[in-house]
Amino acid sequence: MKKTFSLSMAWLHAWFGLYLGWLLFAIFLTGSMAVFEHSITHWMQPEARVDHSLPMPSMQEQLDQGQAYLEQHAPREKGSMWMIRPISDNHPTLEVIWRKKGEAHEVVLDPHSGQALKVRETEGGEMLTHFHYTLLADLTGTIIVGLAAVVMLVGLISGVVIHKRIFKDFFTFRRQSSSQRSWLDAHNVAGVMMLPFLFMITYTGLVMQPMVFLPLGIKAVYDNPRSLRADAVQSFERPYVAEEAPMINIATLLPKAQQALGAVEWVVIQNGGDASAVVEFFSGVGGRISAVADHAAFNGVTGELLGVQTKWRDSAYVFRGFVGIHVAMFGGWVVSWLYFFAGLVSCGLIATGLILFTIKRRKRPENEFGAASARVYRLIEALNIAAVMGSINAILVYFWANRLLPADLDGRAGWEVRAFLLTWLVSLLHGLLRKPLAAWRDQLLLAVMLCCLLPLCAWLNGLPTLLEFWRLGDGIAFGVEATMLVIGLLLAMAIPKVSNAMRGTPSTRKKSLPKEGRA
Repeated sequence: MKKTFSLSMAWLHAWFGLYLGWLLFAIFLTGSMAVFEHSITHWMQPEARVDHSLPMPSMQEQLDQGQAYLEQHAPREKGSMWMIRPISDNHPTLEVIWRKKGEAHEVVLDPHSGQALKVRETEGGEMLTHFHYTLLADLTGTIIVGLAAVVMLVGLISGVVIHKRIFKDFFTFRRQSSSQRSWLDAHNVAGVMMLPFLFMITYTGLVMQPMVFLPLGIKAVYDNPRSLRADAVQSFERPYVAEEAPMINIATLLPKAQQALGAVEWVVIQNGGDASAVVEFFSGVGGRISAVADHAAFNGVTGELLGVQTKWRDSAYVFRGFVGIHVAMFGGWVVSWLYFFAGLVSCGLIATGLILFTIKRRKRPENEFGAASARVYRLIEALNIAAVMGSINAILVYFWANRLLPADLDGRAGWEVRAFLLTWLVSLLHGLLRKPLAAWRDQLLLAVMLCCLLPLCAWLNGLPTLLEFWRLGDGIAFGVEATMLVIGLLLAMAIPKVSNAMRGTPSTRKKSLPKEGRA
């Protein structure tokens, strides 16, 4: 009975891990990159670079510049929302945003002059974040990602069940052993090391979407699901009166807001230019694990304090705690880098699982599909290549498209996204046309070149590169490009192993596997 249960868990782990692994690798990879969403966006808009050798304008000066631009260019209508995001540690540009008929408009300002900078159109890091939880398919994509997360939890539990020597496996890595055994060891080590992180990140990702995955629970308490947010967040909005009125200088309210909140990261103006205008200062969510933003609201005409919210319901702290743990906005750069590395190791776990599945069947196809087994496994190999190398190269091609497409091209952001998506199709076709190991090697070589030649591509297009970012003191853009170079070097280390496997070196001879590896 116990043996049958263990074997059934092994089958479940292998096949569910395969089918959803193709999707999960892309989800985890884009999620790892999304940790640095604002940094990537900043790098993808090189025209928005700031000369840090000059004295940085104070927040009051940046608010003055943002308010002046919004009053001149943003619409004054019922339900209008203006926003000013000054420069901060994790937001390297002065940005103003407004919404008109549901469409968001974003403008980057020069913090020294207050003039709008002509930056290239791009979805930036936000596209990677959206792909991570929607697959760029809105609600349908969100549901698919949620189902993949459920299967991920099943895979984690079944993986623990079939690996009885899980902690012993953590200290076992036979790098010079057979190809199959070394991939199994790498899979086990990554799995044990990342097990708490994987459970946490997968579960919190599901909890973050209660309207999608727990609608009946919400309906049991609230007749209108929108009442959930209203029950937690105090609203200081005032009814629109359609009467023009000069707005107060927002910067003069900053000291009062800082006294109430301690720190301010962005400002939202409701009904700007109307007598009902409200100016709301937000503290940001980086100071604690629970992603709740304390806020203070003022009358936008008289400056009268309308209210402050610095205390939240226990339920809000719990729910937003799950959100905060998932999005890693607490703890500054240290936590962001820890999440990034943990995400990459998790990608390694998924990739080694996919590779191990095919290595075990490459020379001795098991007859799950009868006479068609060899063809099915050949297709699986190509899908593995597209899932792993296609995802990596899709992001890199997205970055290259940002540097190569003309800055004034109409619909430029859309073409960047198309390049991102088409890369997967090209990767799959290449994986079908070439022998598996040759396809792995070719696409690894492509990824290494895309990473390492990225600064050269920028230089040839007259755009700043590593040295220019360093000279300007732009550590964020410098960090993004330097990280790409490091990733390229790490990928280059895998090429000799693939080349050895192609030559059939002694280190790739098959050896017997422990029972845990015979899923």
